[in-house]
Amino acid sequence: MAMAGSGGAASGAAPRLAGIVLAGGRSARMGEDKCALGLGGRTLLQRAADALGEVAGELVVAAAAGREPPQPLTALPLRRATDAIAGGGPLAGVLAGLEACSAPVAVVLACDLPFARPALLRLLAERARAGAPFVAPLHEGRPQPLCSAWRRDALPALRERLAAGERAAAAMLGVPGAVLLPPAAWRAADPDAASFANVNTPADLARARALLARREGEA
Repeated sequence: MAMAGSGGAASGAAPRLAGIVLAGGRSARMGEDKCALGLGGRTLLQRAADALGEVAGELVVAAAAGREPPQPLTALPLRRATDAIAGGGPLAGVLAGLEACSAPVAVVLACDLPFARPALLRLLAERARAGAPFVAPLHEGRPQPLCSAWRRDALPALRERLAAGERAAAAMLGVPGAVLLPPAAWRAADPDAASFANVNTPADLARARALLARREGEA
């Protein structure tokens, strides 16, 4: 069971940091619900919840309307959020999650990133706490907005982009003050970039299981 870490709040106090799991939509490329798939004895959703539980003081599971992702085990206050915009993509999921949380800053993690490192999540949160409305790492030349940090006061800008037809979370990089972290800024927190290994297809899942088996063999 994940326990609240340094981002947690004292009993009765509002949490300073929320964790938002994007539980996804149709999982069309996988052919079945990614959230419920097992990896190393835990579902993908549980792995995301556990990583966020290392840094956050509350947890929100955001999913598309009509979906019921499995309930993660967590010691954190847990909320569920439903995308208000059908077909709104990841940006709609982030909106639902931010609206549901009470903390001023949230770390967002897609459920198909099973090896996310808490050290990286803490780093992203620190940059958002310092004032950046949106913080995303840059990996292999591409922004990674589904492993990112957001301020709740960025909600107006987020709503504007959804109203303009944007669906990808990377659209927030155009917001004044948004930060894109180059590898040199995050490499110490995640030396092998494991946080960005996603599981979108059956082949991805097979690779993730093989990687986990190798890690366990080396332990």
